[in-house]
Amino acid sequence: MKKNRYFVSPSFLVKGFLGFLAYAAVWPIFLSPLLNKLRGVKINNVSRVYIAPNVIIDSLYPEHVTIEDEVYLTRGVVVLSHFNPTDPIKKAIGKDSIVKDTIIRMGAFVGVNAIINPGVSVGRMSIVAAGSVVVKDVPDYAIVGGNPAEVIGDIREHSW
Repeated sequence: MKKNRYFVSPSFLVKGFLGFLAYAAVWPIFLSPLLNKLRGVKINNVSRVYIAPNVIIDSLYPEHVTIEDEVYLTRGVVVLSHFNPTDPIKKAIGKDSIVKDTIIRMGAFVGVNAIINPGVSVGRMSIVAAGSVVVKDVPDYAIVGGNPAEVIGDIREHSW
């Protein structure tokens, strides 16, 4: 097995250390968004985003993740922007890695242990149910759930 170039890069080590601190950050509440912004995650205003402890935002390419204002990421959420396949898969698909921009739009809520896959856009004021695996774009105002996540409602029509 050949040596992985990511684990010897100084920038990877810095991103990893800041990511670890963000993962464990409990207080003050702006600390996790701030640490993730320092890692490269595109966050406009760290005081207008909530990222709970135990959230993982892409370890190698956090700069391909955008989190807009008023977003709420609950415990255990995973936000990905890349896929690094095994060597046999690399040969089959002809690519070393796949990196795509992932966007979580203004006012979105992502439930406990949900996974947002690379290249997905989570719509404005949408809700991703706990445990969902989001593999395609989520429309604005949608409620999505399941694996793979499907639209199960609209926040404007739901009987709250």
